[in-house]
Amino acid sequence: MQRLPFLRLTGLAPLLALLLSACSGNSGSGEVPVAAPPTGHYEGAISYQGSELRTALDLRETKPGQLTATLSFPQLPGLEFEAATTSYQAPQLRLEEAPGQPGGIVVQAVREGDFLRGVLSWDSVRADFVWVRRGEVPAPGFRDTVLTVTVPGQPAQRLRLLLPDDTLPRHPALVLLASAADGPAAARRATHLARRGIVALLLPPATPADSGAAWPVAALAALRQQAAVDSGRVGYWGRGAAARRVAVAAGQMPQPGFAVLEAAAAATRPEAAAYQVFNQKRIAVLAYYAGLDTTVQAAASAKRLRPMLGYRRGTQVQVLAGVTADFRRPGRTGSDGQWQWPQPAPEYWNGLVEWLKAR
Repeated sequence: MQRLPFLRLTGLAPLLALLLSACSGNSGSGEVPVAAPPTGHYEGAISYQGSELRTALDLRETKPGQLTATLSFPQLPGLEFEAATTSYQAPQLRLEEAPGQPGGIVVQAVREGDFLRGVLSWDSVRADFVWVRRGEVPAPGFRDTVLTVTVPGQPAQRLRLLLPDDTLPRHPALVLLASAADGPAAARRATHLARRGIVALLLPPATPADSGAAWPVAALAALRQQAAVDSGRVGYWGRGAAARRVAVAAGQMPQPGFAVLEAAAAATRPEAAAYQVFNQKRIAVLAYYAGLDTTVQAAASAKRLRPMLGYRRGTQVQVLAGVTADFRRPGRTGSDGQWQWPQPAPEYWNGLVEWLKAR
């Protein structure tokens, strides 16, 4: 058998290498092209035991390779949330409402062109879905901005400020103090309120070095200076451990116009005494407890807290029976055998907005 000349093989080598490179998509730098993230507005439904629930997912790329996700349920306003974590490694998408906390929603999906196919986990429920991309992400209903706040002797903090996207010149406003456990809850309330005409400023969890009132007071003072804010209608929100921090800040100047407390531990006399400041300073308070919240003694705390707050007009203490810590009524199977999805407690979500707008 005749052997081909070595010179002819070497002459073909550069051409073969070029063809192989083109087929593999490798530029020769050793880098693998990164797939574009699946941004856009997706619609579809989740299905469980024959019961379907409409869903909408908005995926935005805020920085190269960094996604934010907002999941909503058009039939159940009040359940929408901005995912605490969102990750995409082609073709897999994962988002979590509140990592490490019970009752949160987790979505795991595979991208197939303009479709997302996967499973939504919600407590013990695992619901299949196929969502289709319907176009670009719509406007969120608020402007997501940053407010720089300073405290003497400490580095400045850039805080997330949500401004309602409407035509009103002035709005009521709320500084939301988040604990490490309640960051997702604070963010959910902030976006809910901003879409309904209330300015929201998110103060991150305190470190041991700054756990006092300095940062909340500075945030309140800075928020009052914003052009879109009615300076006489600015208050605090705090849940659980952060509720006590709100009470401490309320005793400082500038004084808040009001305060919203959730799950404030006040079952003992010393616990309840921490909230006397609201009565002393004549500050209206809206206090909520969830009947199924296991982190606090709801009935006992509400009973002791009410007299500490005083009985002036506007102050309310409510225990909502049959709802979880995030003010949802759990899903269940009805008497007809049909699955009923978790429901937002309207007396909380609607009541919160109405109370704030009335201040």
